[in-house]
Amino acid sequence: MKKHTFYFLIIVTFLFSCSKESGSISGSWVTEMEDQPQHKQGFTLKEDGRAVAINLGGMSYDKWEKQGDRLILSGKKEHGGQMSDFQDTLRIIAVADSTLTLEKDEKRVRYAKTMHPDKLVNDFEIYECFVYKMKKDSAFMHINVADSIVTGELAYAFFEKDRNQGRIEGKMIGDTLLVQYTFVSEGTESTRETAFLKRGSGWVQGFGEVKDTAGVMIFKDRSRLRFKRGLFFKGVKCPPVM
Repeated sequence: MKKHTFYFLIIVTFLFSCSKESGSISGSWVTEMEDQPQHKQGFTLKEDGRAVAINLGGMSYDKWEKQGDRLILSGKKEHGGQMSDFQDTLRIIAVADSTLTLEKDEKRVRYAKTMHPDKLVNDFEIYECFVYKMKKDSAFMHINVADSIVTGELAYAFFEKDRNQGRIEGKMIGDTLLVQYTFVSEGTESTRETAFLKRGSGWVQGFGEVKDTAGVMIFKDRSRLRFKRGLFFKGVKCPPVM
């Protein structure tokens, strides 16, 4: 009898050690938006089976259920101006206390748990969003302009270069947006002056010679800024408030 109990304990221990599910799947899970690394999207899985989408545009969730290694999300999505019911089935690859990995159509997405999903949604209420995209390089900017005062955030994700992202503060001077960009790259915080010229519904980032003034890189001569071959940030629709 003791021998059988010993083997049973070995089998149970083995099964638990092989399990990839070491945390609860309920909670709020988010991942970076495509081309918008500064912002997050995802969903909240409530203990009572209800589900809520986080910054998923014209898609909303109503409920969720777990069947084996499958996460099934049900809700409504917009198509052609009409809302229709839909169901999303994703394979659960791994669950931990703070991370969740899901797979759909052979594409895996890693999510992180957040305790403040409402803040991620509210961030979009007063901002305009703009995206730069060229091959494997991308950048994202969202700004609020009120009485010529500008605040917001800016992020760059260039291929084979360290990402940097941070806040921008400045003002509008005519059709030029002049800001100080304070960002973190490779663990170091830096500040540099950055300029954008209004072009249609978007912005073109300008470039020029800079100098170091009290630890801040500023333009030597703003009148000589070059916008002709600058990065063009086109206007995009910010995710709506759910």
